[in-house]
Order: sequence, then C-alpha cells, then structure tokens
Amino acid sequence: MTAATISVAESARLVGRELLAIRPGENVAIVVDDHSAMEMVRALADVAASAGAEWAILHQPSRPPERKNELSPMVEAAFERTDVLISLTGSGGAPAYAARVKELLTEKRIRTMSMVMRELSNFTSGGALADYRALHAEGQALASIWAAGRTMRITTEAGTDIAAPIGSDTVVIECGYATEPGKNAAFSDGEVSSRPLEGEAEGVIVIDGPGTGIARPATPIRVEVRGGRAVSVSGEGPEAVHLRHILETVPDADNVAEFGIGLNGACRRNGSFQEEKKARGNVHIAFGDNIYYGGTVRCPVHLDMVIYRPTVRLDDRVLVENGVVRLDL
Repeated sequence: MTAATISVAESARLVGRELLAIRPGENVAIVVDDHSAMEMVRALADVAASAGAEWAILHQPSRPPERKNELSPMVEAAFERTDVLISLTGSGGAPAYAARVKELLTEKRIRTMSMVMRELSNFTSGGALADYRALHAEGQALASIWAAGRTMRITTEAGTDIAAPIGSDTVVIECGYATEPGKNAAFSDGEVSSRPLEGEAEGVIVIDGPGTGIARPATPIRVEVRGGRAVSVSGEGPEAVHLRHILETVPDADNVAEFGIGLNGACRRNGSFQEEKKARGNVHIAFGDNIYYGGTVRCPVHLDMVIYRPTVRLDDRVLVENGVVRLDL
C-alpha cells in the first residue's frame, strides 16, 4: 500500500461497512461475469460475511457491446429476495441498469452499489480515495439545485452546444452512500445526473474524452442531435466507427439518455471512462437506455461519453464553467 492507494480489503470494507452499511441477516447479491475483478468480489463477500449477512455470488455470461445491458433472467429472479445488490460485471452494466432493479429501488425494496465495467485499480486508487462524506453532502446540495431547474445547456470550446429540458423529477445522486432501501450509488463515485426529456435534446456533442466501449479519441467525435436522437456521427479513428455502428444498429441506442456532472476531485484523467466521468468538472452525456433515470426508453446499451472542460448552465445559473464546478454552496 502507498499513499496513493488502499488495499483491496480496505476498499471492500469501505464499500460494505460504510457506504452500504451491510447489516446482520441481510441478503447480499454480488453479480459478476467473466470479466469481473474477482479479487474484489471475494473481498466483498468476506465483508458481507463478517457483517453477519447472507451472501451469494451470481455469475452470468459476459456480453458483447450491443448487449451490454442484457441481464440473465435467473440472476434477475434472485433480486426478489435481495436486500443489497452489488454489481461487478466487467463487460457491461446489466445489473445496474435493469428495469426490474429500477422498480425495486422505486419500491424501496433494495439498495444498490454499481461497480460495473471497472478494473481493480478503480477500487483502490484515484476516485476511491475521496472524502465520501464531503462528496455526498455536495452531491445532495447540487441535486437540490438541479431539481428546481428546467433547462440545461452544455457547451465547450471544442464545439459542444446541446440543450434540453431536464427530467428534474428523477435527479440521481451517485456519491458513494446507499445505506437505506431505495438508495443507489457507485464505486468509485461522485456525480449527479438526470435525463433530458425524451425527444427534446437539440444541438451538437463533441466527444473528446473516453466513453463506454471506446478509448479517448485521438481526434474528437462530433454527434449531431435532433429531436432527442443522434442523427449523425462524424470523426476519424476506430472510436468514431464503433460509436456510429452502435448508434445506427442497436434499437434506441441513438436516444440521448443522460446528462451528468462529475464532482470527485480525486478521480484521475487516465483514459478510463468510469473514472473520468466522475472527475470533478467533467460532464458525461449518455445514449441509449434511460429507465434508471426515470424515462421510458429501454435499450440493450447505455453509453456514457465524457466531455472535457464544459460549461453547464441550468436555466440562468452556471454550475460548471470551463471545467470548474461553481456551486457557491
């Protein structure tokens, strides 16, 4: 262990004991696939056992890019008896974005921790080292501001200029803590987000950071949006080709699904989209499924795309200016 890392065991204790507050007698489901960080899986099972909980590791197949959100029906059935769901699938986000999970959260029958599509280093360094108490407090404050807003506009010097009325009825705080039924978080963590209203987003997104299934592009990817849908993707390199293929071939993948603001000052700019989308002052815009955010679009994918140095306006208020968070809390 160094000053810039914690051990896997320490990370698992932070997640299980503090952020989830696993209790004696609870049923803990840990969902994995062939690409999961199994050292972390075993450490979390140990923490659940030490807390007096019953635990099970549920292993489903890894999924290809066009089926990232496809959950095994056998795994989904187990959620009916689950109190705490920890999602650790490496190939996709199925247990985090499944429609039934959203329903169980709404019914306050479950609490969840999404650790999907992350490498082991995401759990032991960078954003994992944040002050999660302070981060959660700031996330709650930003969510209160967000819920009172009507229209969000995101611009960058690179060319992004997109605006939409937002779904302020479902503002999602993912800042580490999920200690009660109905709460959800991720790890490492640090964002607030919601959906643009369906069919309403208009403008241009210039993707200059990493995204789901793509590395940071050597040259930015330009996506034109009309009526809440991506209508064209332009750019050089394999990242643009891959994104264009998914948006054009997977039903409803072109839906603009989420606007999110990163708050975690400990996150690195290391090319990992799960790390960078939580980084303080970064924005991510997602395509595809928006059920988790209170929408109605079901899709086999949810594709987060990181945008650098954004300016974010909520109505007349500037929340982020050129990559600097300005909440004036």
